[in-house]
Amino acid sequence: MAADERAKKRPSDRPRAFARARAWIREHYMRMDPRTAGLYRIVAGALLCGDALRHWALARTYYSNDGVLSNHWLLFKPTSSYHFSLFSAFSSIEEVHVAFALSFACYFCLLVGWHARLFAVLSFIWVSSMDSRMLLAENGGYVVVNLVAMYAIFLPIERRFSVDAWLASWRQHRERGIDQLGARTFTKGRDEPYVSLASLLVVVNLAIVYLFNVVNKSGSVWRSGDTVHYVLHIDRMVTGIAVFFREVMPEITMKPVTWATLSVEAFLMFAILSPRGRRLTRPLAMVGVALLHGTFGVMMRLGPFSWFMIAWSMSLPTALQWQSLERMGRARARGATVLLDPRSPLALALGRILARLDAYELLRFVPAPAGSTALLAVQPEGQERTFSGDPAAAQALAHALPFGRVWWPVARVASLGLGPRIPGWLERRRGALERFFFGGRELPASPREALEPRPPSPASLRLARVGRFGREALLSWMALCFALQAWIENKAIPPIIKPPQPEIMKATTHRFRTLQGWGMFSPNPIQEDGVLTIDAYTVDGRRIDPLTGKAPVMDLTIVRGMGLGQIEQDYGNRIRSDRNEAYRKELEEYLQRWHTITGNPGDELVAFDVYWVTDKCPKPGSDTPTENQTIAIRTWRKRGWKQPPEHPPIPPQPKLESAGK
Repeated sequence: MAADERAKKRPSDRPRAFARARAWIREHYMRMDPRTAGLYRIVAGALLCGDALRHWALARTYYSNDGVLSNHWLLFKPTSSYHFSLFSAFSSIEEVHVAFALSFACYFCLLVGWHARLFAVLSFIWVSSMDSRMLLAENGGYVVVNLVAMYAIFLPIERRFSVDAWLASWRQHRERGIDQLGARTFTKGRDEPYVSLASLLVVVNLAIVYLFNVVNKSGSVWRSGDTVHYVLHIDRMVTGIAVFFREVMPEITMKPVTWATLSVEAFLMFAILSPRGRRLTRPLAMVGVALLHGTFGVMMRLGPFSWFMIAWSMSLPTALQWQSLERMGRARARGATVLLDPRSPLALALGRILARLDAYELLRFVPAPAGSTALLAVQPEGQERTFSGDPAAAQALAHALPFGRVWWPVARVASLGLGPRIPGWLERRRGALERFFFGGRELPASPREALEPRPPSPASLRLARVGRFGREALLSWMALCFALQAWIENKAIPPIIKPPQPEIMKATTHRFRTLQGWGMFSPNPIQEDGVLTIDAYTVDGRRIDPLTGKAPVMDLTIVRGMGLGQIEQDYGNRIRSDRNEAYRKELEEYLQRWHTITGNPGDELVAFDVYWVTDKCPKPGSDTPTENQTIAIRTWRKRGWKQPPEHPPIPPQPKLESAGK
């Protein structure tokens, strides 16, 4: 009888357990502070702008029809089965400049938060299009960029630190008098947590990056601790700083640094996902990410990878961290009294601006005494002196902005004449401004009540519910696709347990390059260095590499860092592969018309050989690379050309070989 009763209770217990588990996940992982989303947007937007400028500088060579891969050939023979790129519609260099300008404008609007959701979508489309236009230069960092841009679409990026938030506050909460400025109705509900599957997915995906970066590094070189030694000797990737360190760093220290790198990556995974102690674990994770990837960024030319991983970590702060920052800032801040002309609508507008900048709500707004002619005056707390005119700007900003004492020198310099003298300028043009913006009207002596935001209509509420359901459904589908992609793509998963990937799920992850293969330098680091070298002869007798503008490098063993950018090195590493042989014809045609691009007739090439120059990185305990090889993968001679006697002779065409699959 007791067993029957237990059996009857079990079905009813399951829904409760499921509900408790769902509530626990919702509480610990699906809530995001809007300030975190705002910070994430600002950092991601700034890096997207910088990355666009980096690619824009190489637009002619890698993104236009003048370069090494025209969009005509790319559309005829795409580098991916799921090719999609807006850049394919832009052919000439002038058109490509327009494309980059449009993409940069979208990134900048995302950065400042103007129509943030719209420009988050457009930014994701543009940045993934830039990636797909030149997959021959793609590395794992581009996938990180795409994922960071994609997650911005689903987070509350517009609610804090944005133009959108400012405009919404300005329009919906209209203070009608100076005495209403202290109410600060616009702050109500703005920091309520955002609950969505996106908050869970963005954090879990970040942890998965470190999970697979640890488990995939199972090779003997990682276990022996020699990875740092080999990485510092990859001349095509390292920066001058890395060259310096590899020459002065004792060999005995490289093993501990290797193992420490693995330990930090393992720690980051646990710190990111830990449901307990997040007041400490989340800041530690952010510091760890910044130190780890900051070191990668200054030591190696990995493109956007390191910096966008740091941007991704901006999704980690919780309300606990923001509350701690607020307490720190409030403890160091001072209050002030702002005196405003009670009849001037311009003074009220200035007060509304200051109230919205006053993060700690330490400013007190009062009407100026009768007979005062100042538009705005500031009296700091604990002082008898009242500042008006130009110094009022410095005082107002110093007391309104977070960590105001940091901003005070900037504002003071501005008020001294190196920037706009805002209060003085407003005072001098007060009448004209009030006539233009306010029709010359004065504020009534007894202001009306402030206009509260209009409550949403039932139809808009229903539409919002439908939108939330659609958003969560789309995120659920993406989570499923990402999970399967990670399972299939990562080397640590045995092939025998990898299921076939449905075509629709593969298209979801490949169309916009949101892949999930995480295994930098795994299972072992690169132990063979290599660069693409063009050994070309110009019509005026010079020997040059058109891709670098320098003499061709034919011996890697004497090189101390190649100084190549990420795009150049990854393009060379891809074009040398046999599976990309079809795109070498485009490189050949680019070299043949190189003189028309430079505008110098003397740059016309009469012969060139394309080599993959490779060597073996030095073994631990040595600093000298070995086994330098030059593998010819393309060759050309101008038909009928005879080299003048005064020019160096052109060597015979080399035999073409395979440089790798």
